[in-house]
Amino acid sequence: MLDTSLIGQTISHYRIVNKIGVGGMGVVYKAEDTRLGRLVALKFLPQESLDDPQGLERFRREAKAASALNHPNICTIYDIGQENGRAFIAMEFLDGSTLKNLIENRTLDLERVLHISREIADALAAAHAKNVVHRDIKPANIFVSESGHAKVLDFGLAKVSTPGEDEGDLATLTLTQPGIAVGTLPYMSPEQLRGQRVDCRTDVFSLGAVLYEMATGQRPFAGGTSMELSSSILRDTPKPVTEFRSDLPAGLQRIVEKCLAKEPAARYASARELRDAVEQLQREISSGSRGAQAQGASGGASIAILPFANMSADPENEFFADGITEEIINALTQIDELHVAARTSAFSFKGKHVDLRIIGEQLNVKTVLEGSVRKAGNRVRITAQLINVADGYHLWSERYDRELKDIFEVQDDIAKSIADRLKVALKGGRQAAVKPGTSNLEAYQLYLKGRAVLYRRGLDIGRAAKCLENAVALDPGYALAWSGLADARNMLGLYGWERPNTIMPLAKDAANRAIALDPALAEAHCSLGCISHLYDWDWKKAEAEFLRARELNPRYLQNLCWYALFYLVWTHGRFDEGVPVATEAAELDPLSAYAQGILSFCYSHGGRPKEAVRAATRARELEESFFTYWVLRDALHANGEFQEAVAAGDMALALSGRHVFGISGQATTLADWGKGSAAQALYAELVARSAQGYVPPCHMAITASAAGETDKAIAHAWEACEIHDPMMVTARFWPDFARLRKDPRFNEILARVGLI
Repeated sequence: MLDTSLIGQTISHYRIVNKIGVGGMGVVYKAEDTRLGRLVALKFLPQESLDDPQGLERFRREAKAASALNHPNICTIYDIGQENGRAFIAMEFLDGSTLKNLIENRTLDLERVLHISREIADALAAAHAKNVVHRDIKPANIFVSESGHAKVLDFGLAKVSTPGEDEGDLATLTLTQPGIAVGTLPYMSPEQLRGQRVDCRTDVFSLGAVLYEMATGQRPFAGGTSMELSSSILRDTPKPVTEFRSDLPAGLQRIVEKCLAKEPAARYASARELRDAVEQLQREISSGSRGAQAQGASGGASIAILPFANMSADPENEFFADGITEEIINALTQIDELHVAARTSAFSFKGKHVDLRIIGEQLNVKTVLEGSVRKAGNRVRITAQLINVADGYHLWSERYDRELKDIFEVQDDIAKSIADRLKVALKGGRQAAVKPGTSNLEAYQLYLKGRAVLYRRGLDIGRAAKCLENAVALDPGYALAWSGLADARNMLGLYGWERPNTIMPLAKDAANRAIALDPALAEAHCSLGCISHLYDWDWKKAEAEFLRARELNPRYLQNLCWYALFYLVWTHGRFDEGVPVATEAAELDPLSAYAQGILSFCYSHGGRPKEAVRAATRARELEESFFTYWVLRDALHANGEFQEAVAAGDMALALSGRHVFGISGQATTLADWGKGSAAQALYAELVARSAQGYVPPCHMAITASAAGETDKAIAHAWEACEIHDPMMVTARFWPDFARLRKDPRFNEILARVGLI
């Protein structure tokens, strides 16, 4: 029972009016500030806890942490004091109710769920910006005013951290010892339960649990005992919110699912990203949409081919299973009447157990094909089933037990069976949909592995090139493998793993071989367009090849991305043309981090930084990689958010092993932020590295200019021009070259490249 003895008394200059409530961290009274004539809420530490030094310190810490925060959705702290052995905090008095009382045994309407969630996320974003992690987000710590606005309360368990703090500092700052869980059990994150280090993503998890409860009236995790509840949080996947209420959109389930991911890296990286996701869903709902509809998804036949599961003992067969999936995707893409989800988007669900309705919503498809592959010796077993997304009904299923040499016939059978079930015809009336281009099974498997590895970029590019070289050695007539080899060699030159004047002519040879073998192969024309552009600097030839590839396969993502960014934006500054092409690629492959990254670059270099940040953030949400953090640094820099850009740049460097792309970009951001000495240190790092091996001179030039070494930067740029460094095609419009473009000597270099 609450202590009523304080009613009518004056503590300091606060006259106690009546009781409000009690919680684990204190008793709260309504009071009048006699000096300022306003109502306040006074929170007193429980009398029995005054002798607990840690509890008293935590109580003071709440006030200190919260008082540093000034945000309309965070309860304002006015004062802290101690009188007659009573420690208190004076804070904003609120009319309304806690969220706990609002949702007890009931749900909230969708509009209110989203409104409250967005305001809480916004409040947490402000707290996180001040290095304050709440760690106890729950309905009882969220107040909803009479006007309907949310206020976050009770920072008693807040973690106040500073960038770069070590574990020793953390143990002191959090007032706990490592291995001790703090928080409220039903809303605690897995890392809190394990007593591990926490960050802002812990609050994202807890808010996801609160969001789930607002929408469904139930907590996402349950258990009859603390141990059972802890086990549920650590292991269970909550029932989708869409199964509780028919009015909840799949977009809300996607948000909840991402918040409640077991691993912090799989969640929204910040409360700001979560807020943006909720705002986007609100916009879609207000416009009567559940997201942009891809072509064919609303009326015609549509399908997503999910990655076939590898059931073989050998993990190397993973590439074989992925390759079969990709070949079926390519085969079905030939059908004009059928919308096929792009490879990257479909593969984003690999290894995940996601409700088919969510997959259908995210990929804008009505049907899904899933299956498995088991390969042993010269035998292969493939199972496949075509499922209707709306009701889970199996439209078709089949099992194939064949010799490995029959693999192409099996792929054909699957493609034709799907076409029959969906009542669409193969393009041109062809009887065979799959076009492997080789009868050599070993070459085919090497090609599949090479392409799969090439998608990873980075150091894997060299491995991919070796696989593809072996494939064409086994079958010199394999056009697809020659095209893949051309792309791998292009990337070796572009990423600076090989000298361009050594590797790029070999890439051109491979692309020409592919076209000679199959003039109607879109991939080959894209490969030749890339080499003509990046190395030959033959703009007319490059555009002709990119456009020919687009004519042959309008949905080929790589061609759309390269044509949009490399050719239209970077080289010719045709931003009004490049952005729509990049947007088309992102819409065709909505879950592709690469496509979102390319779109961000197009926005950023076209003078649309806010849109660039949104696209880059989306890319990073889809995939945490060197590429996505590199793109995010560029976008944040363009938007003038230098501190955030440097943080993203640091992640890009860490994930890439300090790749030169990351170093030159980071040097530019640091210089523009006024950190010249840091930029000089990065240039010194590249100079030292260049003494040990090849460093692309374009990036030497960018970094030298950021370091203020203009003469050296011009010398590096001339070297880049002489060896046809592929990044020279960006020199006219890439922002990192801005300092060099101010030097009249650089115009001569641009003219030599053919850019002016």
